[in-house]
Amino acid sequence: MEHVADPYARLLETYHDLNPSFISYAFGPPTPLQFAAAVRNNRPMIFRDALYDADGEEWDARRLWTKEYLLEKMKGREISVAETPWGNADSVIEHAEREVFVKPHTTTQPFDQFLEDVIAGSHLTPSDLDGTKTVKYSQSQDDNLHGEYEPLLQDVPANLHWAAEVFGEKPDAMNLWIGNQNSTSAMHKDNYENLYCLIKGSKTFVLISPLEVGTLRERTLPSATYRPGEDGRLEVVLDVGEDGREEVVHCWPTVDPESPGVWGETEEWKAGRRYEVTVTEGDVLYLPAMWYHKVKQECGEDGYCVAVNYW
Repeated sequence: MEHVADPYARLLETYHDLNPSFISYAFGPPTPLQFAAAVRNNRPMIFRDALYDADGEEWDARRLWTKEYLLEKMKGREISVAETPWGNADSVIEHAEREVFVKPHTTTQPFDQFLEDVIAGSHLTPSDLDGTKTVKYSQSQDDNLHGEYEPLLQDVPANLHWAAEVFGEKPDAMNLWIGNQNSTSAMHKDNYENLYCLIKGSKTFVLISPLEVGTLRERTLPSATYRPGEDGRLEVVLDVGEDGREEVVHCWPTVDPESPGVWGETEEWKAGRRYEVTVTEGDVLYLPAMWYHKVKQECGEDGYCVAVNYW
């Protein structure tokens, strides 16, 4: 890398010199010692074909979670569903000539209807999304495997045994995610150590180190929510508090690292580095707390993508 004068860019240059330019991976569940090394390094790592319990048995979810099984186990249950016009939940968009942070319209729906809608939507391409249809995603992130998805809890372990020995405590949350390729997660960060486990389909993560926060232009933005309009289409409605003032979200990244040319705009971007990794069925991605990530997904023949994560 060419020498740059900006002190922050020099800091990133040094950081990159001291760290590999790739995300490491290993095959099978790690030992606690191997996983502890990944945690100590504070870098993401992929464990391929790692969904096995402490007795070496493959997760029941890998074998059982067919469409028919899910419908039978979740029969009669309603779930929380995030709806957006473009699959862009929790993202920055242009609205009324300014950038706003928009949240999905959240509703409840019988699980069987939700899954049918997700599968039907898997045949849509981005050009088919013209605002007249909605993209549905199950992303409640509220420990939903102990809540609305409780009938499926028995099919996954209560913890990853090798992680339990390192963290020394139970997960704060176990979340189930179901959607199709039209749902994406915009660049963001979480304050939890995250173990992301793929059951069906695949997910591609764009990862950026917390040290590179200066490249993502975090800003305070007006907060908004998608809400159904009179014609049924989802509209952007600004969030207003009880005091009548606009609500805001703080420290949200406003740069999409996949936008053409963005990595050459400034000295910081020229010095910046992103990683792109694909997590496939049976894999576990260890994502350290505060690492930025953007997520896209692809469905298999089933027409839906399913993941479980431990926070």
